[in-house]
Amino acid sequence: MAKYCAHNTSNYSWSIDWIELIQTFGVIVGVVACGCRVINDGPFKAARASTSFRDAFKLNKHWTLKLVEWRDTPLPFRVQNRVCKKLLYDIVRFVLNFCIGVQILFVSAAKPAQILSVSHEKLCQVLRAKFGSTTLFRFCKKIFRVGGSETSRYAAQVDFKQYVLLLEGEPKLPYIMLKSICMEADRLIQQGKNKQPTNLIRLLRKSANFNGVERFDSNQVPSLHSHEPPNCWSLPVVTLMTILVALTDIADDEANQLLASVAEGLSIVKLIEKTLDRNAELESIVKAADVVWIGVEVYRKWNDKDLDSTSVRGATLMETLQNLSNIAEKIVTEFMAQTRDVLMQDPLNWPARVIAANSMYRIVQMIMVRMTNGEHQSDAELFESVSITIADIISACLTNLVRVITLKCQGNDYMERHKGVSRAAILLGESTDILDILQQREVPSLDVEKAGILMSGGHP
Repeated sequence: MAKYCAHNTSNYSWSIDWIELIQTFGVIVGVVACGCRVINDGPFKAARASTSFRDAFKLNKHWTLKLVEWRDTPLPFRVQNRVCKKLLYDIVRFVLNFCIGVQILFVSAAKPAQILSVSHEKLCQVLRAKFGSTTLFRFCKKIFRVGGSETSRYAAQVDFKQYVLLLEGEPKLPYIMLKSICMEADRLIQQGKNKQPTNLIRLLRKSANFNGVERFDSNQVPSLHSHEPPNCWSLPVVTLMTILVALTDIADDEANQLLASVAEGLSIVKLIEKTLDRNAELESIVKAADVVWIGVEVYRKWNDKDLDSTSVRGATLMETLQNLSNIAEKIVTEFMAQTRDVLMQDPLNWPARVIAANSMYRIVQMIMVRMTNGEHQSDAELFESVSITIADIISACLTNLVRVITLKCQGNDYMERHKGVSRAAILLGESTDILDILQQREVPSLDVEKAGILMSGGHP
């Protein structure tokens, strides 16, 4: 090609030699890199010392097991004519036998790599025995990374091999791969540590216990419906945050700081709810919380009501709370009066705005009862009290972190489990300081099977 172009009058003829040189260099580098990877990082490394040449060419059943099962399985459809059925069955068997042969051919062609790996390991063992103390061998060992002592010490700290699932006849996982997996996990954990929710951690330090889980709602508040919808963790948090945004005489920077803290907390709370609520029993409740939070955080609205408008914000704290209560009660009662659908008698089937309104009514009424009893008489006192309640609820929810991290590492689907393990590692890094804070408190007694549910009913 180069000679042909050299006799040509093309303006690009001078670059052909450079292109050939660069491509040749790239091919050489690729071949050498692949060869080094086969020698050093192949899955046969841990079994090199004990693998014989005979075993190296042994074909394990799992390579062709599925194809053999398909070949020996009856046809998935019925054919009435016996001759056609026999002909079709012979064709299927011929195709599958051909596939089995191709599979055996490819696997057998890859076996010499294992022999090369075995020979390489045995040669290195001889060299280690003869020249193990020399500087030259240590230098070569470092270059080729053959059974390095650093890798052995790293994997020897914890026996990770017991967690590896191996196929029949598959050798043990080598130390170099164990180290690579551990380093990847450490990288993900460190990635999580680099973006820990600092605002949320600051909020959680306000919570000394989990009393807020019981204080935000009570039996003293009459129900608007015979069946109260259950609560998830996020719904009371966003409802309480809505009330604080509607308050007057609260410094913007203080409210914005709390908004940022709650936003960081909700990202973890929603992950916990989604992981623990496997059957999606609380899907409508969580959806209501999402709808409310988008309106409050982005638009400063609740159920299409501007929280800065005169219809919500009154002249006094009690007027503001009463306005919120009246709006919420009207939404629920009008919905119950208009609907005749039997399915809608189940609170889990209510629209998101009705579920959010019911939560708002109950929480506002509870705050007003406490104010009547002489608690948090000023905006600042109420803001601080509600902030601590939010911190208590989020803290109680975050006690499920360890269980969620464990569940994320489980799963039947390979891709799902792979993503789950990566997310669990990042979550572990993100929640390092959070777990340290929670360890200093007494964990509330909650039903672990319903840990994603704050309580079975609308109030404790």
